[in-house]
Amino acid sequence: MGTSISRDQIEAFIRMWLEAVEQEKERTGLPIIRDEKTGDPLFFDQRELRLRYLIPVKRIQPFFEGLQRGQVLYTVCKSCGSKYFPPQADCSRCGGTDMEWRPIEGPGKLLTYTVISVKPTSFMHYEDYVVAIARMKEGFNVLAWLKVKDPKQIKVGMDVRLVVERRMPENYLTYAFVPAESQ
Repeated sequence: MGTSISRDQIEAFIRMWLEAVEQEKERTGLPIIRDEKTGDPLFFDQRELRLRYLIPVKRIQPFFEGLQRGQVLYTVCKSCGSKYFPPQADCSRCGGTDMEWRPIEGPGKLLTYTVISVKPTSFMHYEDYVVAIARMKEGFNVLAWLKVKDPKQIKVGMDVRLVVERRMPENYLTYAFVPAESQ
């Protein structure tokens, strides 16, 4: 897959774009530059968008505790049986609040995938990666990264399973698909 880009390279790339935008604004009065690959015009928003946020997770804390134990959990409404992933604290079908936490046992069937090679700025430090959707044996779809050495190995319909991994360099636990035959 692709090569990893350092934070310094990302910042140099952004500086280059900002310089190009300033030159175009001076020349044309508009923050529009040409895409290097297609030549299409691109509007360059002059506002920087940086997101850091806090989300209350008290009612879904068992999900994160599951990750710490190496499990990916989902919820089932004890009133109507509806299943949820990502897990929910309340049932959107019947309004019930009594939810049971269960591990996703898998496997799942790969429904679709895409190789991400043009990444948002906040993901540029990652090598190219694969995002996939699989239908799990529990009856719901899961969206996650699919870890493979070569994307040419991926086939729609293949069996996948979920694993817990530590995503670097952010150093947090998350989940990802791997081919079911890899142990």
